[in-house]
Order: sequence, then C-alpha cells, then structure tokens
Amino acid sequence: MGSEYSQYLRRLLATVGIITVALSLFLLLWHLAYVLVLIFGGVLFGVFLTGLASPLQAILPLPRWGSVLLVTALFFGLTLLAVLTTGPAIADQMVQLSEQLSSGLNQIQGYLNNQAWGEPLISWAREQWEQAPLSPGKLMGKVTGAFSTIFGAFADLFVMFFIGFYLALHPKPYIQGFLYLFPRDKRERLNEVKLSVYHALKWWLIGRATSMAAVGVLTALGLWLLDMQLVMALALLAGLLSFVPFIGPIAAAIPAVLVGFIDSPTQALYVVIVYFSVQLLESNVLTPYVQTKAVSLPPAIMLSGQMLMGAIFGLQGLALSTPLLVSMIVLVQMLYICDVLGEKVRPLGQ
Repeated sequence: MGSEYSQYLRRLLATVGIITVALSLFLLLWHLAYVLVLIFGGVLFGVFLTGLASPLQAILPLPRWGSVLLVTALFFGLTLLAVLTTGPAIADQMVQLSEQLSSGLNQIQGYLNNQAWGEPLISWAREQWEQAPLSPGKLMGKVTGAFSTIFGAFADLFVMFFIGFYLALHPKPYIQGFLYLFPRDKRERLNEVKLSVYHALKWWLIGRATSMAAVGVLTALGLWLLDMQLVMALALLAGLLSFVPFIGPIAAAIPAVLVGFIDSPTQALYVVIVYFSVQLLESNVLTPYVQTKAVSLPPAIMLSGQMLMGAIFGLQGLALSTPLLVSMIVLVQMLYICDVLGEKVRPLGQ
C-alpha cells in the first residue's frame, strides 16, 4: 500500500512539474513574443539573402561571404537608387493621399447622411467601431506598443536586417550551436528539418515577391486607365501590403476607394472593380502558375493563422504570420507526422 501511494505521489509530482514547466515556458515566450518575432524576421531576411547568393555563387568564382556581400550591396544599392529616383514623387503623393483620405471620408459620410438608410448605418458602424477590439483608442495603443515611434519601426528593421545579414554571411556557428543543444543521434534529422524549413521559406518568398510585383504593376495599370490621382502611391501600397495575403489587399483597397469617392461614387465603384479584378487574376492565374514551385497554403489555414498570430504577437506577428505558419507546418510534417506517426508526407517546398 505504501509503495502504491509513493508511486502515485511521484506521478502526481511529475505531472505537476511538467505542467509548471510548460506554463513557465509559455509565459516566457509570451513576454518575449516581440523579440522572437524580430528574430524570425531577421531569419527570413537571411533566407532571402542566401536564396539570392546561392545561384550567384554557382555562376561567379566567389566564396560564400563574397556572394552574400555582393547581393547585400546590390539590394541596398538598388533600393537607394529607387528611393532617390522615385522617392520624392511617391512621398509627395503619400502626403496628398493622407489629405485626400480625410476628404473622402467626409464625402462618404455626407453621402450617407443624404440617404434614408444612411444615418442608421453610420450610427451602427460608429457604435460597432467604438466597441471593437481595435477601436481607434485601442488601435493606437497597439500601434504605440509595437512601434512607439517611426524611429522604433526603423530600429526594428535595422535589427532584422543585421540579424539576417550575419546569418547569411556565416551561418555555420549558429546552426552548430543550435544542433549541439540536442543529442548526437538527433542532430542529423534536425539538420534535415532545418534544410526543409529553409527551402519552404525560400520558395514562399519567391512566390510572394512575384505576387507583390504583379499586384503593384496591375494595380497601377488599372488605376491609370481610370485616370485616377496618386497612382504611384496607391500601387506601391497595393504591392507592399499584398505581402500579407487576404488582409493586406483589403487594407490597400480602402484608401484607393476613398480617393475614388472624391470624384464620384461611380469612380469608387470602378476602383473596387479594379482591385477585385487584380486579386482575381493574382489568385486564379498567377498563383496557380507560381505554385508549381512556390509554397502556398489553403486559404482557411492562412486566414486562421493570421488571426492567431495577430492575437499573440500583434502587428508584427500579423505581418509575418504566413512565413511563421509555413515554418510551423514543416516542423509538424517532419517531426510529428513523419517521425511520430510514421506517415509519408512531402514537406512544403520540396
């Protein structure tokens, strides 16, 4: 009887200990969420640099560090050239866009006030917006918590760029240091998992970059045909925000519709048609073509992941939700479905 009681007590203590450790790790990760997302952003930029440097290294007689330095110099050089050539015009259009958004909102409100159904709709929308989790005050609180100032946003990018640069320049110490945390017989498998995650993220980046470029060009063409104002600024927003699937295109369409509404409700409707057509082409023509190699996720999984990552990690998590989800799916596929369940499955990106 005494031995059974002692065994039960040991099992109980072991269970309590495991739960305590799990909760402690969860709380630690929760408090470090902001830092972890920055680190993951740096890893993603490192994957980007490595993905560009690898084919360059195969063509030119350069060591790894030389190809990474060349790719980094080309990347920042082209970015600086684009900023110097088109930056002033785009910045001027952005200032005009911020002014016209306020005017567009006022015109929409005035239009709705003149409709019999408009005033109840405005009252309902205002009430829902004030009660929403992301009401103006709460939204500003989240933005302030994530990027307290514009300088903070640039500081975050600066940190991510340097993390990615050093990872791409000399990844061996970081990889070996990580593998040394695990037993010898597990290291080879973990190295395979690391390579699979790298390939999945690389092909996801290729697909997303292709999509962003296509969305920006098609949006600019459509708005130009409509003789819209601020085409460059609106197209740039559309291309950049399409980095976040589903939510990004909707966010990019809102300012364009408001600018169109300044001319007339009909123009705003045409703008909606343009953005809808661009997303239709991107989803049904470009994406299936790119999917022959690039990584794609089912829409329901992607949208659920965005909501979850946004709730846990905030705005940064929302922006990086899809690559985070891609990495997690590869880990589950290889470490659980393959290794634990014994099922054969082809990881994303393979």
